[in-house]
Amino acid sequence: MKTLAVMRPKNRLEESKQIAEAAGFNTICASPVEISFNDSPTFEKFIEDLRNSNINFLIITSTNGADAMLSLASAKMSKEEFKRHLADVEVIAIGPVSTRALENAQITVAEIPDEYSSKGLVELLSKRVNGKTVYILRSDHGDALLSQGLQDAGADVYDVAVYSLTKLKDEDMLFLAKKTLSGDIDAFAFTSALSASSFIDVVSSISSEAIDKINCSVVAAIGYPTKARLESLGVRVDLVPPHATYECMIRTLAEQIGLSERN
Repeated sequence: MKTLAVMRPKNRLEESKQIAEAAGFNTICASPVEISFNDSPTFEKFIEDLRNSNINFLIITSTNGADAMLSLASAKMSKEEFKRHLADVEVIAIGPVSTRALENAQITVAEIPDEYSSKGLVELLSKRVNGKTVYILRSDHGDALLSQGLQDAGADVYDVAVYSLTKLKDEDMLFLAKKTLSGDIDAFAFTSALSASSFIDVVSSISSEAIDKINCSVVAAIGYPTKARLESLGVRVDLVPPHATYECMIRTLAEQIGLSERN
């Protein structure tokens, strides 16, 4: 059985572990980043514009973004009022996973892009947002390509960081780093650029051989921004799944690891 390094925020770690083990992997899990929700003046403006029907499009780029929005909004208005106001807004999710998170809260998603990425969102909306008000609710490490692309298309864009991501260096991360250096990891599943940077910071703080050791395993990046960050750090990326979801990445790894494995 192959050992997979699973790196996800703590609120997604157990579910992610189960998905990987169901695909046939032994797992070693750690959280490279910590999530905290942000109440802010820009979120207050979102609520005000929502009440005043001044929002045309709302974009949610992750399940964490959906969770943060719902949590923060619950302090501002009832769930029923929030859903009622959102019914007048075209809600766009980046992919099926974030769609499920919204639909579980009884929020209707109008559309998702063909490519589950910032680029895909821009391609989906660029011809429809001229003169429109667009809110993007996401992390404080969001890809600038999305907001800039919509601004270039003529939208009035509000990019709201509803949650923050900070790097972690706890016991689980140190254990995973040591397993990496001892050659016990067959594959890595990186789900964000920040997670990749955080993990590599930790393992590199222990040994100068960190990158070489990682490059002896199969490396998967959930999407091209994550791939670009890994490659900028010297890591060779073996695969990017056809769809930028954790489930698709694990499935692709399970299918290809025998072919992709380095000797």
